[in-house]
Amino acid sequence: MFSKPIKIVAAVFAAAITLSACSTEKVVDRTVDTTLFAGKTVVKTGVGAGKLVVRGGKAAIPGGTN
Repeated sequence: MFSKPIKIVAAVFAAAITLSACSTEKVVDRTVDTTLFAGKTVVKTGVGAGKLVVRGGKAAIPGGTN
């Protein structure tokens, strides 16, 4: 029905589309993972800074409890 070169071109084209879709999915996954990691880091840094301020405030107040 089809000649051999057309079958080869169709197979290469299908493989390229499949690989492209797989690579795009990995990029999206990594982007989401990186965004979540950055968000967690920002939140943890804020909480840590808040704790440090509270501890520093207690130490600065004479007669304060630790």
